[in-house]
Amino acid sequence: MIEAFGLTKTFNEFTAVNELTFSIQSGEIYGLLGPNGSGKSTTMRMLLGLLRPTNGTGRISGHDIQTEIVAAKKVMGYVPEEPTLPERLTGWEYINYVGDIWKIPRGTEREEEIEELLTLLDIRDASNDLIETYSKGMARKTSLVAALIHKPKVLILDEVQAGIDPRGAATIKEILNGLRTRGATILMSTHVLEIAEQMCDRIGIINEGNMIAEGTMTELRVKAQGQNTLEDIFLDLTGGPDMQLIAKYLQNGESN
Repeated sequence: MIEAFGLTKTFNEFTAVNELTFSIQSGEIYGLLGPNGSGKSTTMRMLLGLLRPTNGTGRISGHDIQTEIVAAKKVMGYVPEEPTLPERLTGWEYINYVGDIWKIPRGTEREEEIEELLTLLDIRDASNDLIETYSKGMARKTSLVAALIHKPKVLILDEVQAGIDPRGAATIKEILNGLRTRGATILMSTHVLEIAEQMCDRIGIINEGNMIAEGTMTELRVKAQGQNTLEDIFLDLTGGPDMQLIAKYLQNGESN
């Protein structure tokens, strides 16, 4: 379970996240959506214990993120938007290094678990190559394998499917659906609204650090006055494109 209670983060005089309160149950995928700069990643980093909240707090599986952060981190897996991996290690070496950090016993069972995940995500053949040769998609897949090997109860995924090929994205979707069925709690952000609409049990939309809407797709449609798709709901609540500026730009382009 993930719980946030009035989470707030201020940088100097700028409030990046403003009193966010929400909860995610076991066996639930929760989508955190918002425009660029809305506070999604900052919220996730606070829940992970990577940023100290200015005010408020959170709990991960009952562990307070400020007073019990080590216990909280033990049950979490995390994939950042831009994974920073050790480039002079191979993918296999890095994942085994993470396995050692989690004190997963070395041996056949651990190796088979890693090989299964590498094969599922179609990066087994590249696992003996240096990470510096990986594409962004391959690095993100490797980061996901590393996040899953200790079988976390809670997953926090920041744009995990960005830059992933369609087959890989479909595989990740099925893995996450399977983990949800097994009772995992999953918090994910994505700019691909179709993915959020298909996968998430509930969605929270934040804008300028504030939670402006939260609920199931049915509940969000009511709030957005009957808009049907998540894209329409998102644009209705956060503000769509400025059509006057677009028309002006296109008009100016015709005159050149």
